[in-house]
Amino acid sequence: MSEPYEVKFRLPRRRSSVPWARALLHSVLADWGVGQEAAEVGELVLSELVTNALRVRVPNDRLVEVRIARLLDEGVLRLEVSDAGEGKPEVRKPEEDETGGRGLLLVEALAHRWGCERRACGIGKTVWAELKAPDLVPERDGVEVAALTVRAGQCVRV
Repeated sequence: MSEPYEVKFRLPRRRSSVPWARALLHSVLADWGVGQEAAEVGELVLSELVTNALRVRVPNDRLVEVRIARLLDEGVLRLEVSDAGEGKPEVRKPEEDETGGRGLLLVEALAHRWGCERRACGIGKTVWAELKAPDLVPERDGVEVAALTVRAGQCVRV
């Protein structure tokens, strides 16, 4: 198996982190040459995983960690979301009139495979999903630069 190319970032425990995660994923997948259909599925799956992580009961100062990796030889995009919460997520079968509880049903339906494992640091868990993305590009020619706005007090790592 080849070395995965990956991007990691941490998000605060706020609702606004879900669209931030989608936007970052969108940018990464565009750079990796992932097609629109796989990118849209990836954004939906990542949204559900981040939303679930934000709902876990942990202290508010805990961050949600996201890892996006591509495994070129398998044509797989791997999305991981880690939180400090205990327990293992379970797929629910909500009633028709329930407004929530379908996130992992969507992940299960859309992902090639998915699962949950304890974090290496021993605190919390990582929920991951792998999506087939046969159009991953091995290398990009040239250098691309992204622009973003940084507010006072924010930290950006490249």
